[in-house]
Amino acid sequence: MIIKKLLIILLLLTSSLFSTENKKITLYLDWLNQFQFAGYYIAKEKGFYSNYGLDVDIIEFNQNSNITNEVIKKPNSYGIGKASLIIDKYDGNDIILLSSVFQNSPLVLISLEKSNIKTPKDLKNRKIMITNDAKEAAALKTLITSQGVSQDDLIIQEHTFKIEDLISGKTEVMASYLSNEPYILESKKIPYNIINPNDYNFNFYEGILFTSLNELLTNPTRVQNFNEASLKGWSYTFKNIEETAKLIYEKYNTQNKTLEALIYEGNVLKKLSKFDNGNLGEINPEKIDEIKRFYNFLGLNKNNNIFDTNSIILNKTEVIFNKEKLNYLENNHFTLLVEDNKIPFSFKLTNQFKGIEIDFWNLISEKLNKPFNIEETIDNKMFNIFSNTVKAKFIYSYEGNDKNNNYILSKPISQINLAIATKNDKNFINDLSILSNKKIAVLDKLNIKNLLEKDFPNIDFIEVNSVENGFYKLKNNEAYGFIDNIYSLTHYINKNHLSNIKINSTIDYSLNMYLQIEKKDYKFVDLINSAINRITKDEEKIILNNYQQILYHDRINYIQFLKYILPLILLLLIFVIFNIKLKKEIHRRKEVEAELLKLANKDSLTNIFNRRKIEEICEKELIRSKRYGTHFSIIFFDLNDFKIINDKLGHHIGDEVLTKVTQTINSNIRESDSFGRWGGDEFLIVLPQTNENQAKAMILTLEKNINDLTFDVNSELKISCSFGISEYEKGDTLDSLLKKADKSMYTTKALYKQELSKKT
Repeated sequence: MIIKKLLIILLLLTSSLFSTENKKITLYLDWLNQFQFAGYYIAKEKGFYSNYGLDVDIIEFNQNSNITNEVIKKPNSYGIGKASLIIDKYDGNDIILLSSVFQNSPLVLISLEKSNIKTPKDLKNRKIMITNDAKEAAALKTLITSQGVSQDDLIIQEHTFKIEDLISGKTEVMASYLSNEPYILESKKIPYNIINPNDYNFNFYEGILFTSLNELLTNPTRVQNFNEASLKGWSYTFKNIEETAKLIYEKYNTQNKTLEALIYEGNVLKKLSKFDNGNLGEINPEKIDEIKRFYNFLGLNKNNNIFDTNSIILNKTEVIFNKEKLNYLENNHFTLLVEDNKIPFSFKLTNQFKGIEIDFWNLISEKLNKPFNIEETIDNKMFNIFSNTVKAKFIYSYEGNDKNNNYILSKPISQINLAIATKNDKNFINDLSILSNKKIAVLDKLNIKNLLEKDFPNIDFIEVNSVENGFYKLKNNEAYGFIDNIYSLTHYINKNHLSNIKINSTIDYSLNMYLQIEKKDYKFVDLINSAINRITKDEEKIILNNYQQILYHDRINYIQFLKYILPLILLLLIFVIFNIKLKKEIHRRKEVEAELLKLANKDSLTNIFNRRKIEEICEKELIRSKRYGTHFSIIFFDLNDFKIINDKLGHHIGDEVLTKVTQTINSNIRESDSFGRWGGDEFLIVLPQTNENQAKAMILTLEKNINDLTFDVNSELKISCSFGISEYEKGDTLDSLLKKADKSMYTTKALYKQELSKKT
């Protein structure tokens, strides 16, 4: 009796050692429940979170709390935020952006059609509901400011978030979501206009999943798993919008939205996520840099802080571990036990192990940045021999095998397709059900005979204990077909030159491929699983494709082949040679054309646009400004006293001055600006989406950088320029624009000469 009680206690202790309770996680939403957060509801309801051992509590928005503070201060916390998280980072909050669900923000300005408000310029002296939080409305305010509209020109009203205020005329414009308010107006048959920052290239992220740096450093696997499960939820959501909308309607509908409104919201948000383009969750560092520039322009980086963009974005391809796991990984050794001649899974080639199992093992080793060992074993019989010489021993296991309570399995690494081999004279099998009353051999190690008999009760399935036995029955007509994994079937047919047998087709069954380890080394399973999570589909495909040579044999008459096919091959060879030569010629001509185009468009000395090209760019920007009513300015300038430099120091020094000045200008203008040489020492800068005040601000920067220039030939040589500005006005042509800029430049030059004469 005592022994029995001890055994029960021991069993309870052992089971508690390996049982894991789901970890409690809190997710803070930045608004009330709606389709905007559907992916997280789905991940919770469909068990995507629980599959990773996560129990997620989703908290609706509360105006009295700050989500960033909650996530930073509370452990196991995650939040949903906007692009304004960049400002939180500027303010010193250590946060990490995991994924952005919406690649473009749904935040827009909406007005009734009868108000005739169509562009940001139409907002002047209009009543507008927009949140007072500068961070929240940054995208809208950046758009408005960029179009030359001052916030002093707006009649700002406190945002009530009530569409009725727009309909009744209490306000003329309100900040809204594309996925919400337009549906209400459409359902009421009220025509409306939208000003969308995305139409003006102000693309801000929205619906950003984030957490604290501390959470990432202490629980990196959990962070990666939570992010992955959330994206799975969103993927399911956008593939099943109506089902998801129904779930929200029944369980998360705190705003009492209609089912139709939720479906409408889902379809709009799917487009903004760019799900169909494969961009779900993407965070581009270049886009973050652009957002940072917007915030700096608005003066929201109050402390002028700087941070590396990559430091705030989760690297989804890099496994990150806490200190405890890093120590465990560093201080232990790990060995894979493999069998030789198990082609193509593991085999020796020139005394080195190769195969699918080896390649995946090496890839996991690379992901963990830890060299692993490989040892040869015979039918896994040496598994116990290494107990005293290596810390952790692995073997590969496949679904249905090795159901031993002393071992635990990793996550599935890959799936191995099963296939059926038949003689060549058998027709293609598109469905096993057509094999009624046929005998089909199945390898017993697959452990799927019972499943096949359940699915196809009219087929006579026979288990065989080896691949050799399966093919023996096939060759001697004791079986119509033989089922095994596609790689083993292929290898056996190749090795034994079975020209009368083929891989007939794959079947709708597969084996999951795992790594198996003793329970005493369970800690390493977490590390292995983290690496498996980081294996991309492309990496998996490359490994599997390296060993996938599927044969579909037919009888071949080689004499007929030589008689008819060889001449075709010769013709094809001639065609290929001719095609290669043609491609080389085309490539050469393209290079010449590119060089000619460069010569036609670029100034040979300074390598910036020449006069012809900069005129062409200027004309295009004029057309764009006329069509869309956007700002457009040019800066016309020349070098002061350049003739004196040429006369006194020589033209070679003058050329060096021109080159250095143009390089300085080029490095201090925006990517959207264009810069060209008008002639001699005269230059033109084309500034799209820029008003006169912004152009003046740019000139101050350019003047400072040019004044700071030094020259090796003459350290005392100082260069200055006279700048003229011209902003496009209705009715302007290129000539009138240039005349205004030229006049402005000579006004500046006159002031320069006055100052110079005073000094002398």
